[in-house]
This record gives sequence, structure tokens and C-alpha cells, in this order.
Amino acid sequence: MARASNKIPVVFRDTAFQSRSIFLPDGTQHRVHNGHLTAASAGLIAHLDQHPEFERAPVVRAAA
Repeated sequence: MARASNKIPVVFRDTAFQSRSIFLPDGTQHRVHNGHLTAASAGLIAHLDQHPEFERAPVVRAAA
């Protein structure tokens, strides 16, 4: 079974801004909206994991 940290997409919380754009070296643009950014590619996830102003948002599971 895959670990939760390897599942795509991953939601990140921006600890500095409520709205901004992040540009990767390949030229792709990703927008922060309401202080969150949903990362759906391995490259973006890796970039945000190393960025000091982003943290993974906790996963909230609904009660069964």
C-alpha cells in the first residue's frame, strides 16, 4: 500500500501569503488561493517540500 506522503495531489499551506504565483524552472505557473496550493505533480510537490514558506496541510478524514 502507498504511504500517505506519496499520494497525489497534496495540499500545501502558504505561511507567508494568501495569494501569489509560484513559477518553476520549467516555466509552469502555480497559484496560491486563500493561502493554499494543491500540487498535482511530483516536481511541484518536491519544490514546495523544500520551500521554507510552504507546509503540507494536514489530511482530515471524515468519520465513517
